[in-house]
Amino acid sequence: MPAAAKYAALWTEDELIPYPREDWLADGFPEAALPEGDEVPLDVEVVYTAYLPGSPGLYDTIGLGTEDGSVDLRLIVVGAVEDDKNLLYVLDPASGDILQLDQTNPRDVQAVNSNYRCFIEFLYHFAQFVNADEGKQGRAARAATLREVLIRIDPNAFAQGAWWPLVFDQLTA
Repeated sequence: MPAAAKYAALWTEDELIPYPREDWLADGFPEAALPEGDEVPLDVEVVYTAYLPGSPGLYDTIGLGTEDGSVDLRLIVVGAVEDDKNLLYVLDPASGDILQLDQTNPRDVQAVNSNYRCFIEFLYHFAQFVNADEGKQGRAARAATLREVLIRIDPNAFAQGAWWPLVFDQLTA
């Protein structure tokens, strides 16, 4: 089943939002790095939300740099952690990476996924995991299985210092 169809099967029309796929393709983003279809989830319990009050907003571009201008990084906001909207998910157009940026400490940046397609695929599998959760008993074993699936999709997401291992530490605690 194509990814766009399986996303529509998991999330209702009201739970999906468009992302600027065509604009990003026109800007030179590789198609293989973008989610299939034109929509992504609005919310995945605990780990993700596209509901961003205030500024920056969803798909806004933010810049990071030093006072002397030696580092100039442009990032596109693609969401936030549901329970802490200061922790933004951002897309680095130069590398395609999805990173997590702490707005309260912009020097605190963690790797999340190798690209936006992998990120959305992780959210899909994580949403299925959450939907099937029946409580703490058995959760650690199910989390281990989920981790194996996700590692096959994007092994870089589990590198030392990356964000997803922290999520799995919570699931197995």
